[in-house]
Amino acid sequence: MDNFEGVKVGYAKNLPKQNFNLTMSLPIDNNVNIKTILDVSAYVFDQQADCSNGKVVVNGKLGVKVLYIDVDNITNTVADSMSFSQTVLDTAVTQTCFCNCADFSVVSNVLSFEGNLKINCNLSFSPTIYLNLAMQTNSNFENMIVKKKEISTNLISGVVASGLEYTTNFETKDNISKILCYNCHFNPTNVQAFDGYAVVEGKLFSSLVYETSSGEETEIKQLTDTFNLKSEVKIDGLDKECGLDISFAIDQAKNNLSTEIEDNNSVITVTHAIKVAGVMLKPVSLDLVDDVYSVDNEIETAKTEREIFSNLVCQTIADNVFGEITLADSEPAIDNIICNLDIQPEITNSYVKDGNVWVEGVISSQIVYIDENKACCNKQTELPFVINTKIEAESIDCLHSQIYVCDCKIKAKRGTIIELDYSLNISINLYVKQTCQIIDNLKLGKPINFGMYDYQIFLAKPNETMWELCKRIKISPDDILKFNSNLPPVMEGGEKVIIKR
Repeated sequence: MDNFEGVKVGYAKNLPKQNFNLTMSLPIDNNVNIKTILDVSAYVFDQQADCSNGKVVVNGKLGVKVLYIDVDNITNTVADSMSFSQTVLDTAVTQTCFCNCADFSVVSNVLSFEGNLKINCNLSFSPTIYLNLAMQTNSNFENMIVKKKEISTNLISGVVASGLEYTTNFETKDNISKILCYNCHFNPTNVQAFDGYAVVEGKLFSSLVYETSSGEETEIKQLTDTFNLKSEVKIDGLDKECGLDISFAIDQAKNNLSTEIEDNNSVITVTHAIKVAGVMLKPVSLDLVDDVYSVDNEIETAKTEREIFSNLVCQTIADNVFGEITLADSEPAIDNIICNLDIQPEITNSYVKDGNVWVEGVISSQIVYIDENKACCNKQTELPFVINTKIEAESIDCLHSQIYVCDCKIKAKRGTIIELDYSLNISINLYVKQTCQIIDNLKLGKPINFGMYDYQIFLAKPNETMWELCKRIKISPDDILKFNSNLPPVMEGGEKVIIKR
């Protein structure tokens, strides 16, 4: 028999969704009294996961920026950050796991204006771990024949930990007196692996809130834009044949903004730090033991049925979600809508059914508007959605998903209804699931006493001649041909030979 060594098969597994709360106190000057909160922007950065037996510990930092108006009608921002640590328990976690936790969502609300500004943040993320399971077989057994079947799978061959910088420019005719708040996210549309490099393509969605002044009057405005990004990322150890399962996260703590005036235009330059995190999935072919036959020994085997994921692909879904908010009868009518802030899209469930990919989720946001009494108001909203799209594949399942709001159109209707139109991009990683039996344990038993049986079954070895077979099992050619008339002069290997002594 050929040697058959143990092989480590890598595959991915979704852990249960994690939710936890953090409360942050932002220092506000004692002389400042807040009148209205316009925007609370919260984000996670510097996150990393340490895997050990039975658990994953996720560490990172939570950053919060608050845009507010004080009682003197002055608009300003305040920002701070804090560290956190969250433990995820799962019995499948092993020492060699890699955990991808880059896709965080944060929903925040203001607890108190008194003294320091207190913000409560609900963090959630869906960890994906990449496991290595050992398939063990013994080797160098004599007088044995092992039938093998070959499958293709994806082997985890390393952790991607890299990044890139990208610069965008906003341009407006407004005379910008102050940049109040900036938010952005990145939606990857294509990743191609080359020798030592990956070419990353995608769209960068940006939203800028600023203050413009004309004489003594000031006005708050929002500027949104979409930028096409294409960049080359160096990744050590990357093979040309590798597939990449990668998550992208913009490190908002490292976004750099600068403003200058060119030809009476305000030009805002933003430099983004984009982190790349994920794994390389290298296609390999494995010979899995299908069955074992022995000529002169009993064999004890323990078989396990395992699922192996392969053919990882990324599919992008673009769709619109519509909704509306109706003001109560006691609320003053809307005069002018300023902007929609703190937009937090979240996927609550994604699955494949009847050839369709289904994505369920909710979009929460805060709409800022001026009412008929010229008062600045804000309205919290949550809009659930269900999106599905057809896929042309069988045995497909979802691995994990990322969602982005590309654009949001808002308008007032009859002064009492706010109409919402969100443009969404959803990146879904899909895989084909295979089920196969592998031998976990292979153990030799006691020798077989041929005299105990009337009939015996032997397996021919590859390229074994009739004479070599007769010599090995100690029987004449005539006795073999009584029950095996179709045997060829030279065996291919694996032919069953029935013998009656």
